[in-house]
Amino acid sequence: MKTLSKTILATAFAAIAASSANAAIVTQWTVAVDAAFVPGSIVATDGSPGGVAISNSNKTLRWGTDIGNGQSGLDISNSPTSATVTTGINTILPAVANISITHLNQPITAPSLDRVSLTSQLTLTPFLPALPGLPATNLTFLIDFLETTNAGGTGGACAGGGTSGVGTLNGNGCADIFVIDQGALNFSFFYDTDGAGGDPTQEYFISFLELTSGLNPLPSVACESTLGAGNTTCLGFRTSEVANTTVQFGSIITTERVQINVPEPGTMGLFGLALAALGFSLRRKA
Repeated sequence: MKTLSKTILATAFAAIAASSANAAIVTQWTVAVDAAFVPGSIVATDGSPGGVAISNSNKTLRWGTDIGNGQSGLDISNSPTSATVTTGINTILPAVANISITHLNQPITAPSLDRVSLTSQLTLTPFLPALPGLPATNLTFLIDFLETTNAGGTGGACAGGGTSGVGTLNGNGCADIFVIDQGALNFSFFYDTDGAGGDPTQEYFISFLELTSGLNPLPSVACESTLGAGNTTCLGFRTSEVANTTVQFGSIITTERVQINVPEPGTMGLFGLALAALGFSLRRKA
């Protein structure tokens, strides 16, 4: 399976002036996120970088030949953004929204997008207590994309499952497939609130979730169509032809690693409001 590449945020903060000599935890953070597509990572279905146009400070992708409804594309919105996130101390708190991504799915002719990397510049600053921030760190995610054919018209099998021309998802032709991995959890970082060694350095974990339940475990046929034979488990979403689908991302910060139990494909949304139902749990470090 093609993997979602992630850069582990693991940096120690030093030389912070603070008056307390007791162990302390940062209870609120300012989380700043600025996301963009990486121009050099773009691969079109014909293998050329020229088959996909990038613009808008690398936040907009467009591809394909317009046959009446415009090109297909991906848009990053609400970026850069900054929000206050409360630390979940031995608990999970609601995720705080940051960027969103919209897929514009239009009938086109080739070439289309095959894959692209999205980089997110993350800056963490203690809000309560107010202390100096950590250096900005870049996290990189690989997106695999499949612009499906419409299976020869109504009645043909769709690459993502189902039948072309049948049902809400495939009613206007076979849905396109957007796949990411579930590796957006537990980016580790450290902070010492007094900077003098009096406090033990505290480890924190920031995790990125999707809030609109658009990301789901996909049917095995959709995973294999996008990632290759044998890759039967993946996360993503399918988008109907002639429709725009927006997914909203958010972040949580915890003092313990989080673990998520993935259900069988198609049973429920993975993130967002379904967290409790999915057995999202904290596991103490040994």
